[in-house]
Amino acid sequence: MDTPHTIVFLIYPGFQLLDLTGPLAMFSAANRAAGRRLYDIRVAAPQAGSVESSSGLTVIAGESAADAAGRFGPGCTAIVAGGEAPGVRTALAAPGIQTFIETAFARAGRVASVCSGTFLLARWGHLDGCRVTTHWRSAAQLQRYYPALEVEPDAIFIRDGKVWTSAGVTAGIDLALALIETDHDRDLALAVARENVVYRMRSGGQAQFSADLAAQGADDRRLARLAEAVRAAPERDWSIAAMCDTLAVSPRTLSRLCRREMTTSPAAFIERVRIDLARCLLVETRQRIDTVAQACGFGTHQRMDRAFMRQLGVTPSDYRARFTSPLKEEA
Repeated sequence: MDTPHTIVFLIYPGFQLLDLTGPLAMFSAANRAAGRRLYDIRVAAPQAGSVESSSGLTVIAGESAADAAGRFGPGCTAIVAGGEAPGVRTALAAPGIQTFIETAFARAGRVASVCSGTFLLARWGHLDGCRVTTHWRSAAQLQRYYPALEVEPDAIFIRDGKVWTSAGVTAGIDLALALIETDHDRDLALAVARENVVYRMRSGGQAQFSADLAAQGADDRRLARLAEAVRAAPERDWSIAAMCDTLAVSPRTLSRLCRREMTTSPAAFIERVRIDLARCLLVETRQRIDTVAQACGFGTHQRMDRAFMRQLGVTPSDYRARFTSPLKEEA
């Protein structure tokens, strides 16, 4: 019988519980679906024992990070969970974390992260030059802290050589399914997805992305003010000049602000705010899609279709069908 592939999850006080349990459940389901142990799943922490997650639930880590690093080899995957900012900062200085990550890059077959776990992988320079992702709300900060990275804020997960990084929380499930399919085949990944009632491959980018929320979380509050202004009058012609007048800034400052805080262009930011408005109307009302397009500033159904495909990878009709019970549109 083939030797199981070892999956070692790294957690620490303040880690995000779903970053661990989501992908762990997928690998466990793969074992059940195959009827044999395809994956040997282990959980490590700075010290073995009880580790409290950000939600307050405690998980038992079976071994220390330093001990776990000793078992790395080509048949191993190291997965670093994300967590709240204080937990991640503390983890950076915790005993065994640097050894775990550096040994993983040197010896493990794959190194992966979920959500803000990317910050830990990047800390010692091993991701320099790599394409990576993280939770949309942290993407701009990740790019500022580690400018040698190529951060893609809207990806669900990215593979760059032996490095796999994923977006926030439930994106760890997408990552695990992709790893299972890479290790075995599409049929097994599909069987695991069906058992857990999730998509084998999610359409579009980070489906939880909200331009408003991202702007509110930005260090510079001017983008939050711009988002509020667009929401109040989405049908307005939000040209560069109009945006600059609203914020009393120059076009160069506006562009720099959007790039620094949101890793996007001013025009793409406006489009995302309008998409957020449209998503709410599609799910919460029975308005016709062309009515929604006009109300949200797209003008036509066709223009909104193109914007949805660019940002979410689905059409407005598909989005409504996926996230609501069947609705009869208003006349």
